[in-house]
Amino acid sequence: MLLQEQLDLRWKAGADGIPALVDWLLAESARSSASDLHIEPRENDVLLRWRRDGCLVDAGVGRGVLRTNLIQRIKVLAGMLTYRTDIPQDGRITASALNGGVDMRVSVYPAALGEKVVVRFFHSARPAGEVAQPAGEVAQPAGVSAQDFTLDSLGLNSLDAERIEACLARPQGMLLLTGPAGSGKTTTMYAALRKIVENAHGQRQIVTIEDPVERIIPGVTHTEIRPAAELDYPAALKALLRQDPEVILIGEIRDGQTAQVAVQAALTGHFILSTVHAPSAPDVLLRLMHLGVEPYLLASVVSAVLDQRLIRRLCAACKRKAENGAPAAGAEPFRAVGCEECAGTGYKRRMLVAELLLVEGAVRNAILARKDSMELLNAAAASGWRGLWSRGVEQVAAGLTTFSELRRVLAE
Repeated sequence: MLLQEQLDLRWKAGADGIPALVDWLLAESARSSASDLHIEPRENDVLLRWRRDGCLVDAGVGRGVLRTNLIQRIKVLAGMLTYRTDIPQDGRITASALNGGVDMRVSVYPAALGEKVVVRFFHSARPAGEVAQPAGEVAQPAGVSAQDFTLDSLGLNSLDAERIEACLARPQGMLLLTGPAGSGKTTTMYAALRKIVENAHGQRQIVTIEDPVERIIPGVTHTEIRPAAELDYPAALKALLRQDPEVILIGEIRDGQTAQVAVQAALTGHFILSTVHAPSAPDVLLRLMHLGVEPYLLASVVSAVLDQRLIRRLCAACKRKAENGAPAAGAEPFRAVGCEECAGTGYKRRMLVAELLLVEGAVRNAILARKDSMELLNAAAASGWRGLWSRGVEQVAAGLTTFSELRRVLAE
């Protein structure tokens, strides 16, 4: 719990104490290594919850009628319209000593019992030995923030990392990512951009189209779409192509028009990095076909598809090896015990589990023949592709996580 007594003490200060309460709440949330703070109004109070390692945990309860004051104060800090409580709003709170030194993105949503607020934390790099949990990303070495990840520090399989670097070095084509919300896709894409910037030596124009821009990378021109101003993904991409960039990051390909323009850009000498929502790497290719992209175009421009998830890592301080020798098939080789270090969960921080599908050989032929999902999977397996579950089992065997955690995340 978020020191309920301290919260109650500050809450009793009344409306005049709200600014100090909010500063303390944001700083405490950042200090606790939460990736998100959820403020959820209820009938007579407000529930505060943290997201840690991808899971929501109760942090405390704000009692009484001050919940509106609390939300209004956060809206002021985030630059929102305080007099509008009937519309969704987005804003930002910049890093300061008062809020724990982290950048924050704030989302407000009108609900039946009041406005629901989610504050997402983007932790800055810290001194060596003081590790912060990033905003929905993978476990990182000391001193590295989620947004400062490099391709080498993501935790990818070494062969997959080499193959991705080879894709990023190509002058044209597409590298696509997939995975559910909160699976670290943005972190992976930003790490890929850093690798491209590092290898370009200032000789490639690199531009992004995002919703929203989460971090500024030196050497990259960032664009945030604004649908209200008729600047959506297709419009931004069409306008950007007139400026002849070499590399374009598209936050998400979600409609046929964006897919068509992106594929044409990849055909005409641009390198495209983007995400597509689909259940697996092979299904990304089927999804693009359903959006109207011809198979022969996909087979020509897509270099690879990366499907990724984030799974909780066993707490090194309290994990225990299975007793009585080697465990039976399907049994846990290590178990999550729980201690003060991991707040009793048995897990601390997260790591990446990913599958990389190269579009070549049998996979390319299956695309050209318009094969279904299962046939694509068979073609991929024949080419050496291995799915997420297989990769995750390796991490279980290494004592890094558990089968129960794999089932929770992968639902297999």
